[in-house]
Amino acid sequence: MRLSIYSSVLLLFIVSCSNNKPEEAETPVTEIYMWEAGLNDSTGLLQMKKIISPVADSLSVTSVTGYINGEDSNIQLEYVKTSGDTVFLKIPDAEYLTQRMGSSGPTMYLAGVVYNFTEIPGIKYVNLDFEEGDHAQPGTYSRENFSNN
Repeated sequence: MRLSIYSSVLLLFIVSCSNNKPEEAETPVTEIYMWEAGLNDSTGLLQMKKIISPVADSLSVTSVTGYINGEDSNIQLEYVKTSGDTVFLKIPDAEYLTQRMGSSGPTMYLAGVVYNFTEIPGIKYVNLDFEEGDHAQPGTYSRENFSNN
């Protein structure tokens, strides 16, 4: 009888310790998209293209800033703050952006910045602070600023 009780307890212990959890459904990996600005070959107008991010693993101010800063080492964004639906950024040295990218280069760059930051949930506007030049000016931008260029 004593052996039977020990055997029952041992069997109960083994059964309760076994991993009989139902298989959990795999959580789908969310792809992070970024925006790339270009010019349409036939119309010459600004064209935004959504691409899967090659580097960002989350959609945050930090990851978007890193992505954009990695795209062009001549222009470096600095995060200042977020207030409500607006992210505030600064470009300490904007000479390349405002003077050396021609006329369409700055538009494409600014459109990329605005589209990528406004992809972050809750962000609708991007305030860019930099020294104004011939081809770009500071200010608060939204996607609408680039919808018909």
